[in-house]
This record gives sequence, C-alpha cells and structure tokens, in this order.
Amino acid sequence: MPIREISLAEVPPGHPAAVFFRFWQQAADGSAWVPWRRFDATEHPGILPWVLLLRREPDETGGGSPRWRYSVCGTGCTELFGFSYQGKLFGEGMPAEAAAERLAEFQRVISGEGPLFFVSHLPIPDREFVRVLRGLFAFSSNDDGDIDRLFVVVAREDTQIA
Repeated sequence: MPIREISLAEVPPGHPAAVFFRFWQQAADGSAWVPWRRFDATEHPGILPWVLLLRREPDETGGGSPRWRYSVCGTGCTELFGFSYQGKLFGEGMPAEAAAERLAEFQRVISGEGPLFFVSHLPIPDREFVRVLRGLFAFSSNDDGDIDRLFVVVAREDTQIA
C-alpha cells in the first residue's frame, strides 16, 4: 500500500494522532506551527509512546539541505518498528524512496501546509504488513516560525488512547 494522505476526519478520534492534534490546534492558535515552549511532555503521557521527535541539524556537507535526527523514539514506536530510531539520522534504515516521500511531507509542513495525516504500511522489511496512521506536526523552538522540530505521531490504525 502506498502512502495515502487522509483528512483528520478519517482519523478515529481516540487515535494518538487525533488526540495530539487537539492539543496542537489549541497551542497553534491559528498558526501552522506551535512554539516548542508550549509543549510539556508531562501533559501527554498517552501520546509519548507513539512519538517520533525529529530535530533539525545544520547540513555539515555544505549541500544546503537540513538534516533531521530522531531525538525521541517512543516505546510504542520501538515495538511497532522492531527497533529504535532514537539518535539516528532520518532516512537511516529506511528505503530511499520512502525517505524521499517523507522528506517531501516534511517540506510541506515546514512551508505551512500542516499538520498532515497519512495512512500507509510500514516501510520496514518484515513489517510491511503493519498498517499505520501518522500525523505530522511543526514546532519552532525560537517562537519565530523557523521550523526546527517535527513531531510525528504514528501508531497502528486501530490504536486508541484515553
């Protein structure tokens, strides 16, 4: 199954991506991004297992494109994938085509089109049968709209939290 963009209405209200969206929408206050200072992990214990937090790093190769590194890979994500992405650069251990598709999604969110929601199978060998819903959310640590953090909430499509 290829990646398919979906509307929020297609995400069950109890799915971690929909639950996080409700916080994000309020914190964004009409913007396409949220100031990082508004996020307090202690207020979102049900979401944290399903979080991939990516932080932008400068491109040290001089190519001009930012690199993204996973600073958090929640326990639910680790179980889902069969390993942890924490500390890895985005794209490591992922087919190049899947990484390119997701980088294009990142760019859309960075340019103000987000948050975005998707349904797909995992692009991980021996896990291609796992169907997930994913939400992608933009944050700025500088409160100036310079998107330097991406919050990905990903879980099986039937996952529900309180």
